[in-house]
Amino acid sequence: MLQKKRHNYLTLYKRRIFDDFAAQEKDHIFLLIPILLAIGIGLYFGMTNETPLWVALTGAVISGLTTYYLREYYIAFLSTLSIAIVLTGFSSAQIRTHYLDTNFLPYSFGPTGIQGRIASVTPSQKGYKIILEDLQISRLRADHIPTRVRLHANSLKTQIKPGQWIETRAMLKPPPQPASPLSFDFQRHAYFQGIGAIGFTYGKIKVLSEEASPFSFFENLRHVIQENITHIFPNTNDADKKALAIALLSGNKQLINEETHEAVRAAGLAHLLAISGLHIGLVSAIFFFGLRSLLALIPSVSLNYPVKKWAAFLAIAAALCFTLTTGASTPTVRAFLMTSIVLLGVILDRKAISLRTVAWAAIAILILLPESLLSPSFQLSFAAVTALVAYYEKRSPDLSSPSYIRYVKSIFTSSLIATAATTPFAAYHFNHIALYGVASNLVAIPITVFWIMPSGLLALCLMPFGLEGVALHIMGWGIELLVWVAYQTANIPFSQIATPSMGVPAIIALTIAGLMICLMTKIYRKTGVALIGVGFLLASLNPLPDIVINETGKLSAIKDQEGNTYVSNLRHASFTRENWLQNWGLENHKPVSFQKKLPCDQTGCQFQHKNGTWVSFNEQAIALEEDCQKADILITPWDSPMICDNPKHIIDKKALKRSGAHAIYLGNGKIEIETVRDNRGLRPWTQYGR
Repeated sequence: MLQKKRHNYLTLYKRRIFDDFAAQEKDHIFLLIPILLAIGIGLYFGMTNETPLWVALTGAVISGLTTYYLREYYIAFLSTLSIAIVLTGFSSAQIRTHYLDTNFLPYSFGPTGIQGRIASVTPSQKGYKIILEDLQISRLRADHIPTRVRLHANSLKTQIKPGQWIETRAMLKPPPQPASPLSFDFQRHAYFQGIGAIGFTYGKIKVLSEEASPFSFFENLRHVIQENITHIFPNTNDADKKALAIALLSGNKQLINEETHEAVRAAGLAHLLAISGLHIGLVSAIFFFGLRSLLALIPSVSLNYPVKKWAAFLAIAAALCFTLTTGASTPTVRAFLMTSIVLLGVILDRKAISLRTVAWAAIAILILLPESLLSPSFQLSFAAVTALVAYYEKRSPDLSSPSYIRYVKSIFTSSLIATAATTPFAAYHFNHIALYGVASNLVAIPITVFWIMPSGLLALCLMPFGLEGVALHIMGWGIELLVWVAYQTANIPFSQIATPSMGVPAIIALTIAGLMICLMTKIYRKTGVALIGVGFLLASLNPLPDIVINETGKLSAIKDQEGNTYVSNLRHASFTRENWLQNWGLENHKPVSFQKKLPCDQTGCQFQHKNGTWVSFNEQAIALEEDCQKADILITPWDSPMICDNPKHIIDKKALKRSGAHAIYLGNGKIEIETVRDNRGLRPWTQYGR
């Protein structure tokens, strides 16, 4: 009797529960692996404190062993396997963090003498960005020397190359904190790039070693490409041609002027400047079909050897070289991995491209570079590719229409799908949406695919012989047309809509909704469509601060109930002001100073919210005692008095030093304060004032 009950229980446990889900989604379970890895990585970066390294690793091993022993029990197998994958993602992020162990400069320092080896030299609009490693810094303690520094040089009188040892004088400071609790964490970004300090140079740069390191081959190649393009386009009238050619052939977008960059972004064409699937796919396609055609002209080879597989192998090599030459950013690596998997499918006689291809590329990046999950490039590129592949896997080809009609329809459909998939992430990271991207891409993509990139690749092939001039000029004409399309689109009214900060819960809900629509079937897709509404609702309900204060207390901003913004200083810290306006969804709004709208004197300003809360922005220590008597919230860059009982909240030098930038919420009738430290906690990449 007991045996029969046990049999019935196990049968139910193994087969009946989620049986419908298993039958419908069994082919899609592999696609959940990168999602589970991403959950683990997201949990790690969402924590406010570090956990011991062995905790997650031990959990992953135990879960893996449990998965093996419960492989006969479907629910238990999937549950323990999911836990193991999540903990693997968590461990990969933790191991990567401990492996890098970037050392930050603890305080501003200099001017001082500095020696180091050049890791990269990148020309920009305002000079050059130089990254130095293996550093020696005068008068600085050995344990305070950063792992790498990024220096800005206004000009270079001496030609320098990656791998050389140089000496200069510089002013250094730690990577900056987020401008507000809602802002991008540059310290975390710098940590995973190995950059422990930033600064600018004084005087000339002296080269100590003329010979560049052989390990910096691709950095030097990138440098040569940029010099050759600059030589072909020396005039200021050719600035856009030069900047975009350098961006497309070397991956450096720093030379694009702000006006052109803004026009390209407003037109929804920014993806064309990021070396991604379009560019890597085009490189591999040109080499694959070109080499295959050449080998087919030799009958003795084409009839006796697998020339198709040879061409696929050489196309992978060409794509790898182009990836390394253009800097190997996250979209480029993702595109290379996917292209390589497709070409490996050709070599192994397997299906070329599918959602599994996308999943393999995501798994590789998340395991090797888990911090990429948080980057806009990772999220935008995988959102677009996943949506496109999911659509084309299920679409039946239309062979009845003429080829040119099919091509236009495919561009329109692809642009529409990619725009829909990436819009939530663009709104989350950049606080704007491009409305006419689909229309502009109909014109811009053919120009890029058939004109700009082929002539650019031809120029790269001709550079060793010094014959790249004609090809680059042809490329430049195509760039001129592309820029014209961008400006014409950007000048249309409402080409770009600013959006306020949408919050983490909203982007998570929209991501889950998109994944359900792309990866699941039947009713689960309908659930995903419903979840989109939840995501938009969460975005609309996301609270925004009424007042923000930077980490020094010397810059503050207010957004009143009518949507007007006021700032304490219009001359300094323009980047921080612009960042705050973007978070409020007021990117094109021009704020006014406190002095014009608030009651102010030489010691500070006062602001009264509609709920009656008085906020005092103190600027002089001599007036602190008076402000303590009448303010509900006291904000000052000085230390507050020992006795200051009237204010409900005091944000002074100590609080700002301890917790970074502050955000104050007054809209719901009570005072709520959020700080950078509340969101980030204490992590290896966090550093607060000293």
